[in-house]
Amino acid sequence: MERDAFPTTMHTWIDQQLADPDRGRANINRHVMEVYAWPLTIYFRGTRDRWLGEPEEIVQGFFADRLDRPDFLTGWRASGLLLRRWLMNAFCFYLAELRRKHRRDSHADEPDDVPAVDLTDPEGEMDRAFVVTIVRQAMNAALESCADAGLAEHWRIFVLHHYSGKSYQTIAANLSITPARAAVMSRTAGRKFKGALRELLNRDGATLDGIDDEIQSLLEVTCHA
Repeated sequence: MERDAFPTTMHTWIDQQLADPDRGRANINRHVMEVYAWPLTIYFRGTRDRWLGEPEEIVQGFFADRLDRPDFLTGWRASGLLLRRWLMNAFCFYLAELRRKHRRDSHADEPDDVPAVDLTDPEGEMDRAFVVTIVRQAMNAALESCADAGLAEHWRIFVLHHYSGKSYQTIAANLSITPARAAVMSRTAGRKFKGALRELLNRDGATLDGIDDEIQSLLEVTCHA
């Protein structure tokens, strides 16, 4: 789809990191592991390959094998895929390699008695895990941004209203401000959160003009959980 395209002219965070010969690749690898380790773990648990080993160990082995390959990110850039799709596809190839290794080492095929799991849509489960991960990451980034800007109270109101379900009237009464003021402060923090979320989706490969569509797409996936 068009929103999956990654324009080569866009100067993204990953571009900036790749231009840093000292720490850039390490920064990218850390970001990838922080954002995608859990979604890939959830994906692995929903596949018939879960007999290969402990999910966390399999995912870490995949990162160790793939992330430092010089052509791994350039291959993603040329693919036109979202980063999570590229990682999922590469992970599937990695699992196939582990299966072949198992057959060579043990001279046996995969077991027939792999326990059933409830995950009928591993890809959808991975998307849902990705949503949870990037929302947490965006909230942490927005909290830090608000604190640095002296807007800690704005962030507190945003969380109380949107995540604790408190009305602006209740929040305002506790803080001795007007409900209208509480709403304005919440919107200010909300812009910080949305900006952080958009940045994370941009790193995933969503185009700047397609990020809102991507957010809507992910919300639909979550709502159908």
